[in-house]
Amino acid sequence: MSEVLNAEINASEMKGGPSRRRVVAGVAWSLPVIITAVAAPAAAASGLSVTAGLVGTGSAVTYLPSGGTGAGTNRNGSGPTALQLQNKGAAVNSPISGTINIAPVGTVAAGAGVQSITPAAVASSSYSASHAYNGSFTYTAGIPSGQTVNFPIQFQFESVNPSPKKGAVLSYTLTITVTLPDATTQALTAGLTVTF
Repeated sequence: MSEVLNAEINASEMKGGPSRRRVVAGVAWSLPVIITAVAAPAAAASGLSVTAGLVGTGSAVTYLPSGGTGAGTNRNGSGPTALQLQNKGAAVNSPISGTINIAPVGTVAAGAGVQSITPAAVASSSYSASHAYNGSFTYTAGIPSGQTVNFPIQFQFESVNPSPKKGAVLSYTLTITVTLPDATTQALTAGLTVTF
């Protein structure tokens, strides 16, 4: 490339400016650089490289009542113990948000939900008539480069009257969708059970 662009120009070529051949050669060499710069994805340019995951999927977990009715009313079940965000890129200094959806498997008499994902703030949570749970969360503290943050999940069961039959095991599908500051999303799924 440098031979073409740096070649000496004789006086006859200078009369009308650079030759067509010289212009075409210069464009041909610079085009791949321009295309490469334009084709780089925005996420790569942002330097973010965060991987989301669920920890302890299928572990024994405790479900608290959604109505806060006190000790002795907790239920046993299974599910993940935490949400984990592992940062392998540049520091994340903007909020990370997400949605939580818990859908019943089949027909159920009560729902399962999320009471907390500490230290993220859970908001806008509700149960539908079919006992599906929908909520959202936001984490604003940031994640330094090379660090991993665990968010312990405290599940809850929907307090309903009448309560499901004693000993009934209800199943659900948990979907957590994490949205990073560069608008990329990662969806995580796991199974949940609650024994009433």
